[in-house]
Amino acid sequence: MKSMRFRTQLMLSFSIIIILSLCVPAYYIFQTLEKDIYKEAKENAFTQLQFIDWMLKKEPAFENNRALDQWCKNLGEQLHYRITIIAAGGKVIADSDVPYDKIKSLDNHADREEIITARSAGQGASIRYSITLDRKLIYAAKNVNLITVPSGALRIAIPLSPVEARLDYFNNRFWGILVFIFILFTFLSVFLARRLEKPILNVIEATTAIGEGDFGKQIDIEAGPEFTRLAAGINDMSNKIRQNIFQITEQKQELEAVLEGMAEGVMMLDKNGKIKSINQALTLIARCVPTCLGRRPMEVFLNPEIQAACDQVLAGDGAIKCKVSTNDDTTYEINLVKIPDGGAVVVFHDISELIRLAKVRQDFVANVSHELRTPLTSIKGYAETLLDEKFRASEASDHFVKTIIRNANQMSNIVNDLLELTKLQQNRHMRHEMETVNATACFKSAEETCMPMLKEKGIRIDNQLSDHLLVWAEENSLIQVFRNILDNAIRHSPEKSTILVFLADEDSGAGKDGQNKQNKKNSYIFGIQDEGAGIPQRYQKRIFERFYRVDRERSRESGGTGLGLSICRNAIAGMGGEIWLKSPPDNKTTGSVFFIALNKAENL
Repeated sequence: MKSMRFRTQLMLSFSIIIILSLCVPAYYIFQTLEKDIYKEAKENAFTQLQFIDWMLKKEPAFENNRALDQWCKNLGEQLHYRITIIAAGGKVIADSDVPYDKIKSLDNHADREEIITARSAGQGASIRYSITLDRKLIYAAKNVNLITVPSGALRIAIPLSPVEARLDYFNNRFWGILVFIFILFTFLSVFLARRLEKPILNVIEATTAIGEGDFGKQIDIEAGPEFTRLAAGINDMSNKIRQNIFQITEQKQELEAVLEGMAEGVMMLDKNGKIKSINQALTLIARCVPTCLGRRPMEVFLNPEIQAACDQVLAGDGAIKCKVSTNDDTTYEINLVKIPDGGAVVVFHDISELIRLAKVRQDFVANVSHELRTPLTSIKGYAETLLDEKFRASEASDHFVKTIIRNANQMSNIVNDLLELTKLQQNRHMRHEMETVNATACFKSAEETCMPMLKEKGIRIDNQLSDHLLVWAEENSLIQVFRNILDNAIRHSPEKSTILVFLADEDSGAGKDGQNKQNKKNSYIFGIQDEGAGIPQRYQKRIFERFYRVDRERSRESGGTGLGLSICRNAIAGMGGEIWLKSPPDNKTTGSVFFIALNKAENL
């Protein structure tokens, strides 16, 4: 029934009602009529039986059974009835429809229904099929006493065909009227069902459109006050839903924009502790492939601390805050808040940079203190010694004064480098100071500055740069960068070695470890390679930090401040470039090469 259309159900219901309301009474009437007709036929059979019995009694005594049989045949031929005389034991002695010589072969009729009834009640009747005459008959019998047939029975058999013809006539007329009524009813039902179905179809069409998001669909029904009120209610509901959906959509878009614009990762859990939704930041944090949705936090982050915190807040704690470190050395401050209706909101704050800056600040203070304490101690000690008048008159006083001057210069260099680094960090973007610069000329200027150190150690520079390499940079800053890297290479190179300066190409191996993100087609990549001992892999990530030294004592003795590479990194970043280290270079076991990527001037 659920799969049937309303019109079909309505017609089927009407059909069942009309069938029950017409056929049941009609069947009852027909059965009653049939019983009355059969009763009338039986009464007529009894009347005919009484008439034949009267005629039989009027006849003189028959000589024998053959004469009795002939009389039955003559009367039966006139009345068109079958007349049978049956003896007391049930043997047939005369029959109007059976030749006399075959009467002996007839069955004993003592067990016939009408005979049995006649023996007990005086007369009886029955309706059955006659095998002898091959048709259905009404049998009527009564007891008779004849000279030739004492205590016998007289039976007549009237054909049932007139009765059946009459019943067939009534039956055909009756069912014909029913079929006509049913056909007329069917047409009326279809017409009425369509009229009733039309407003319902309009309602269904409108509600389907509303369900699919078409809230502008309105219903106009003129099929009675009930449907009018229903249409008005649906139209009002559609308008309210449209307003609510618009408001909810607007709020959802605003919330999504806020969540997607957040640098913090946001994750929502359902009441079963599975991830229901995340923002873009958390997708990057969790590296969900293909999706985090429907999974538990442990399956995504592989961190039992995060899972334990989620389980704790889902179990009943209102809000939890904790710090968690992941395998990639990233630290997150996680805030978890339980949702009253079930589930929780988890916010990931990346505090790795804050921790790193705090450590850098701590290291910076410690390094500055350490770097300044050594020359200050020397200056103080030598100065206190010089206070002695006897010592000032000795030849060693000149050495002490030179030591004081050297340490003071070291302190001055540290302060100057700190000021330069602070200036670069405060003015990271130098766009207003940048111009087209010949990088080769800048390197030659830096080389001239470092020439005394080169001659002192006998180091040769193999400059493979072409004469004109125009880049977009700030000239003085670029010269300082080349000077700092060249100075660093000279300090850590053995005597009589060679420093190679070249322009890297795609086959040079520059940035093979993923450090070079600069587009090579739009940049020049300069390489400065030394033949020093190289920098171990574990120190390479921190080599550009302030005051970071691989070998502190050796670096300090060579006159370095520990700020040169940090200045280079900030200066290159301000010019929109990159600087990175590769140690050892390709096909080498020792040495280091610093790569500097700068934007080509002709591409800007």
